[in-house]
Amino acid sequence: MVVDVKSLSALGIFMLGTVLANYCFKIAATNFGDMSFSGDTLMKAASTPYIWFGVIAYALAAVAWFVSLSLVPLNIAVSVSAFVYVIIILVAWLVFQEEVPLSRWFGIGMITFGMILIGRTV
Repeated sequence: MVVDVKSLSALGIFMLGTVLANYCFKIAATNFGDMSFSGDTLMKAASTPYIWFGVIAYALAAVAWFVSLSLVPLNIAVSVSAFVYVIIILVAWLVFQEEVPLSRWFGIGMITFGMILIGRTV
């Protein structure tokens, strides 16, 4: 099976939407302060723009995922989606200055190597 431009575009939009949603939620959580499962927290969250941006990004990612699954086999789509983990960890490290231990970098390398292997079989 050959993955065409339409399939790659849908998977790319899924990955971008998922990464963007995580980015927005992290910014919102960082600026939010004390959180709990209460009505006050829900009201405060509902008035936070980054929460809404994250929800919209996740909704876009969900639609793109649905389109992706209509175009490519599930085993390929899920395999490609694993690259989201790599991108999110890079964002955490580069943007949020989070510490990423060497063992996690090794895992990222393994995921990337796996993606290369999967890409060669498509």
